[in-house]
Amino acid sequence: MALPSTIFGASHPPKAGRGGRHTMAPETLGLLGVLVVAAVAYTWALASNGWANAYYSAAVQAGLSDPTAFFFGSADSGNSITVDKPPLSLWVLGLSCRIFGLNTWSLLLPQVITTLGSILLVFKLVRRSLPARIALIACGTFAMTPITVLLARYNNPDPLMILLMLAALYAGIRAAESGRIKFLILAAGFLGLGFLAKQLQAFLVLPAILVAFLLYAPRDWKAKAMSLLGAVPVLLGSAMAWPLSVDLIPASERPYIGGTATNSMTELTLGYNGLDRVLRQEADPWSALLPAEMQTVGSDAGFFRLFNSNYGQEIGWLLLPALISCAAIAIQIFKRRYSRNHAILAAASVAWMLTTFLVLSFMGSNFHSYYTASLAAPLALCLAQGAEVLLSGFQRPAGRVVTSCALIASFIFWRAMWQLSDVYPEYLGSALLVIGTACASSFVLPPPKAWIKPTALWTSAACLAVGPLFCLAITVATPQEGSNPLSGGVTRSPYTLSRFLAGIKNGDPSWGKGLALGYAPSPELATYLANASPGCRWAAAVYPGQTAARFQLEINRAVMPLGGFAATDPSPTLQKFQGWVASGQVCNLVVQPAQLEVPGNSPELLAIHEWAKANFRAQEVGDTLLYRFVP
Repeated sequence: MALPSTIFGASHPPKAGRGGRHTMAPETLGLLGVLVVAAVAYTWALASNGWANAYYSAAVQAGLSDPTAFFFGSADSGNSITVDKPPLSLWVLGLSCRIFGLNTWSLLLPQVITTLGSILLVFKLVRRSLPARIALIACGTFAMTPITVLLARYNNPDPLMILLMLAALYAGIRAAESGRIKFLILAAGFLGLGFLAKQLQAFLVLPAILVAFLLYAPRDWKAKAMSLLGAVPVLLGSAMAWPLSVDLIPASERPYIGGTATNSMTELTLGYNGLDRVLRQEADPWSALLPAEMQTVGSDAGFFRLFNSNYGQEIGWLLLPALISCAAIAIQIFKRRYSRNHAILAAASVAWMLTTFLVLSFMGSNFHSYYTASLAAPLALCLAQGAEVLLSGFQRPAGRVVTSCALIASFIFWRAMWQLSDVYPEYLGSALLVIGTACASSFVLPPPKAWIKPTALWTSAACLAVGPLFCLAITVATPQEGSNPLSGGVTRSPYTLSRFLAGIKNGDPSWGKGLALGYAPSPELATYLANASPGCRWAAAVYPGQTAARFQLEINRAVMPLGGFAATDPSPTLQKFQGWVASGQVCNLVVQPAQLEVPGNSPELLAIHEWAKANFRAQEVGDTLLYRFVP
């Protein structure tokens, strides 16, 4: 049966074929093609990612066996501490695992479906006011951006956050088009849910919604202000109902809030997941253990941060043409060359793109490469609309010159991304650069034959697409695990994140592997811990968070992550831990010598070690040292 074309924003009903049967509109076929290719890329060899981010996988596992752990997003079913994010994404993954069991596919397939939903929303956003070909460029660009592909195959909360941001923008644009407050309230509700996925990062789209509504809603300024004020309670209610309910529960009756020093969701929101991410410039204490050549003198914050060796493969391939597109779109808006609905989309897209680009480029040092995922959707929206502007300017000499210069500059930056890693063949990059710039240069003069211009245009576009598609293929073929998955290949520069993580996978340095990937227990240790006294609430206490998660997933019993994710949280206190041991709730303390050498460990963690060392006899299980508390 043919799908109704109106679902995908088609401007015509399905065409009647022979025998009166209906056929799909070309744009529907194009959209389905994008979705099918994306689905194949997102699910190809998906099982190779195993537990992916074990820290979140273990939290899902905990929620399956304990309702309290499910509600709070606890890292362990014993409910000693939560993960350092709100639990909405964990709830979605947990429901999937409850239906299909805990395995790689049930953990990651919801991420695939979520990202496919985002592709549909990108298409719908553009198709409301622009031709199908532009909408297909937008959703295809978003779908195949390397960081989008990476996280569609991973269990970080970003895919759900991005879907909710796009839904909020869609509702916000509908509010700007009609002036109806119900759409503004819907946008506020989606933003609140986005907050429960990844807190303040979801609000990067908020300026775009405000710009669209304030500039274009068909109401007077007073009515606009009142409408916005009316949406504020919905935003605050949907965003803060769960965090406030957690803070109102006495600390003794809930798990400790991971990522905080004061056991407070308010601190987690405004500090660890808020202002600390944007403003913090000082390095983490453990960075002192890095080789001297890897310790940068200052921050890499600046306009070119997202093009550098740490982040370029994630998002940099088409970033310059997207920024050029922002300028071109802004000029069209200023000169009033757009229809009203197109202007709303254009203004919102540029506002979202520039807000996200500037925040990511200039935020503090507590920056992870996968944060660039929040830039993929606005990049795609701006790039598609920029393509429409450039195409429309081909009839004028000045327009052809601008298009040519924009494409040549894009190829120069594209080439810089190609040179970041040895996995990209040098000869291919050089050939594509020559072909692409030659085609772009040909736009300056009117073509002697009609077929030359479209051929050169599509050849230029194809050459630009090779980089992200090549990077995509490498990403899909590379198993990903741990706290910081990466797109593309290992960089040429020896002093980058990908080089450091490549060494970590081989256990160099040992403390780095514990933090970023975690250590799994040896078979002997896993058997020993799995058979620990069933009366124990926790079979073991281990650190840091990734290692505790790997232990818990392996033995299928609660494992306490001392000190939370990075072993820096003051949880549990020595007194509380002593009480749990005295009541027979903790069976063992597993020693991680490399982590104990890391500066910045929680004083409570160190105090627990000293107490165990002074009062219990250490024993070895396999090659691991532990203290046994329960006979």
